[in-house]
Amino acid sequence: MATTRTDQIGQAAGKVADVLTGARTDTSGLMSAVIAYMGDANSPGRKDLHARARKAGLEEQVIGWETRPTNTSVDESVVTTLIPEPVIDRFSNETGLSHPATIKGLSDLLPHLARLDG
Repeated sequence: MATTRTDQIGQAAGKVADVLTGARTDTSGLMSAVIAYMGDANSPGRKDLHARARKAGLEEQVIGWETRPTNTSVDESVVTTLIPEPVIDRFSNETGLSHPATIKGLSDLLPHLARLDG
């Protein structure tokens, strides 16, 4: 599907807004949204993340994050594999971050899963 001119303008405006507001580096609102989504060990969000990780062959990595958090970001493709698109969209809407900034923020936050359970 070709990107329309309007979509291109919207994406460019989103990037400019992210830079002007510092959205690509300020993840405090996103962290709150992720904490609410992840909940405790038995929450639906955490269970879904583990199910998606298991299906993609990433469960050992996720368990590693929970037992040994790291400061190393994950590839954005890992984010979109582990977190469903509607959830990413919800995070974006809740925080006011653009979709790319939300994914970038999630790539920084996911390796801190052990700290994201309230």
